[in-house]
Amino acid sequence: MRINKIIILSVLGISSPLVMSGCFATQDDVRILKTQVAALNKTLENLQKNQAGLDVQMEELMSQLIRSSENLKDFDYKLDNISTKLDNITSALDGEKTEYKMPPGEIYEQAKTQFNSKQYNTAAKGFALYIQNAPDGQNIEEAYLYLAQALYNLEEYQKAAVSSATLLDKYPKSKHTAAARIVYARSIIPLDKKEEAKNYLQSVVQDYKGSTEAAEAKKLIGEIR
Repeated sequence: MRINKIIILSVLGISSPLVMSGCFATQDDVRILKTQVAALNKTLENLQKNQAGLDVQMEELMSQLIRSSENLKDFDYKLDNISTKLDNITSALDGEKTEYKMPPGEIYEQAKTQFNSKQYNTAAKGFALYIQNAPDGQNIEEAYLYLAQALYNLEEYQKAAVSSATLLDKYPKSKHTAAARIVYARSIIPLDKKEEAKNYLQSVVQDYKGSTEAAEAKKLIGEIR
């Protein structure tokens, strides 16, 4: 009977507190649901925007990876060429047979690099190879001097003396004459030619006054006993 009464009152437009309370609860739920749906839609839009940004970033990253891969391949190719070239240079300086023919200037520069690194044995071979292949080369005088110095450092005094003496004999007007005389003097001291060494050193002091070579020669004279 109570249910029927509620229905009748509703039909007549008279709302009971229970009916009104039920309607209000439903409207609140709808509003909450709409708010949640709107928030979800907003979140979805943001996700879609972020996804678009990620897609762009992913494409750029893939492009960079492709470029990096190409650069790495190019670098590997160049590195292989450099490695092969260095192997050939080392073989040439060590006197091994090789099909690779270095230009004389390259032989000289590599030998000089070895000399500066105190690799005197390899340097000596390099300078000797340069002298052999470029007897009229633009660095021929320096090659004789470096060869003499390298041999002296290897304690091959006789060969060092020959190399420096060759420079003095072939190129009497060389700008390296003072240095060559000093190397020659140094080389013959261990060969029991101290007086001759003093004479050469004294000539440097007299002929190249005020130079670093003259100062070095003067010091060496004082050390000879």
